[in-house]
Amino acid sequence: MSALMPSLISPSRCVLLIMDDGVGVYESSSGGVEFLDLLHWREGGFEEKLSDMINRSGVSSVVIMNDAVEQHYRKEKVPVLSYFDKGNILQRRLNVAFPNYSMRAAKVLKSGSKQAREASSGDKEAVKGDLYLFAAVPSTDAFGRIMTALSNVDQQVVGYGLLPVESTGLVDELVKQLSQKRGGGGARWSILISQHRGGGLRQIVVRNGELALTRVTPVVEPDADNPGVWAADVSQELQATLSYLSRFGYTPEDGLELIVVGDTDYTEPLEGMVYAPCNYNALTVQDAASLVGIRVGRDEDHYSDSLHAGWVARKFSLELPLSSREIKAIQQPRQASLVIMMISALGLAGVAGVAVDEGMKLYSTSVNMEVAQIQKKKIEEIYAEELQRKERMGIDIPLIKGALAISRDVSNTIVNPLDVLEPIARSMEDIRLDKFEFSNIGGEPAANRKPGDVAPQRETMVLLTISFAGNINIVEGNEEINKLVTRMNERLKDMGYESKVEVPLRDTTFRGSSEVEYGITANKRRADDRYEAQIRVRRVAQNG
Repeated sequence: MSALMPSLISPSRCVLLIMDDGVGVYESSSGGVEFLDLLHWREGGFEEKLSDMINRSGVSSVVIMNDAVEQHYRKEKVPVLSYFDKGNILQRRLNVAFPNYSMRAAKVLKSGSKQAREASSGDKEAVKGDLYLFAAVPSTDAFGRIMTALSNVDQQVVGYGLLPVESTGLVDELVKQLSQKRGGGGARWSILISQHRGGGLRQIVVRNGELALTRVTPVVEPDADNPGVWAADVSQELQATLSYLSRFGYTPEDGLELIVVGDTDYTEPLEGMVYAPCNYNALTVQDAASLVGIRVGRDEDHYSDSLHAGWVARKFSLELPLSSREIKAIQQPRQASLVIMMISALGLAGVAGVAVDEGMKLYSTSVNMEVAQIQKKKIEEIYAEELQRKERMGIDIPLIKGALAISRDVSNTIVNPLDVLEPIARSMEDIRLDKFEFSNIGGEPAANRKPGDVAPQRETMVLLTISFAGNINIVEGNEEINKLVTRMNERLKDMGYESKVEVPLRDTTFRGSSEVEYGITANKRRADDRYEAQIRVRRVAQNG
């Protein structure tokens, strides 16, 4: 568990709590935790408002907590690793576990590793190793907006963490304090239930001090006139959680500490709706914060975001910090400047420490390069042996590779007309399309290309013919054509296409009698005439 900062030297810190609807902003200092505001993702000027709020708070650092629904966890056993191989192997295992998520992290589970070592000592054939918790979240547009806001402030970025992981210690501390007051022993399982401002009910399940399960689900908003409605909704969610726990080996004999944080008007009716054997504890936000040494505002009546924010703000470092290129781009330069200041203050001792650390990193890099070269040589030998074995079996590998290359060339030259016609159709609105011509020309013969060259994409062109009634105003008709071209270009730009007016509206051959007529008959004939325009759509750059 990360050590908590003593209250006397606790720096001021801003906690950004990411939820599905927006981000909650909290300021934590020696005076306690204060809720500043909740900014919704669709709010105008989001980045500027968040940057201004952080600057005006006067904090020295910022920590980001993810309390959204989409969080992914896995537990995996990893063989015992050396100091130099540990980082690379864990990163590869994370890549395999979560290939579609760029923000990942791993943390060793102490209790799981102890059980694994005990099992291995009794079984000679068992693979020795540690049990790790793997976690990942998607890199969303909302996260990018927060990074944009942080790039406009000067505060240090402590890191990006997951609220259930970072609040596991909060659950343990609450259980410890309640057990001491009650005078009984602690249970193996603990559940903390609290509602957050984003509207979600967060449940954190802890087993033997380690995160076992977490859920965030929508529940009805508390209603002072009908407090039992909220309690009934929470009771159903708790029952669903307990059904999950049975799959993790939970039995009533293990013991269960249930802690519900919120206004007493809503938590007291819930006690009569919980049928599972447990120690039921209903705490207000102020009571829960007081048990763990955190001060929150008196206006915190039901939502417990400030409790979690205050707990995380006291940490020197996060339990499971997630990393990404965006965070490093902001974090590393500021950490470097902080290190330079510390080195200047500490003098030669600090310089020597940094030099040793850099030397260890350099040595680790050289060892990894040697290992990679040896592995590459072995792979090449295995490939050569496998190639000879396939040839003896009558399988012509070069022929197969050549066929695949031809297939790639053919795929690169094929154009699906629906990809181009779909954005055109969505832009037409009420305008009538008489006909269109689609062509896919150009390219280069395969005989003229060098081996290994990729077949160039062929030029795609669409010619649209649009007609208007003969009694339309020519100027207004051309304006409609120009507006259509503008709409089409907005949809086609990302695909590498561009539309342009080839032929504006013009008077075509008169379809009718040459006799001169007046009145209604003459007006009808002019409506039956047609004016035609042409728009040409062609590729201007390769797609992607």
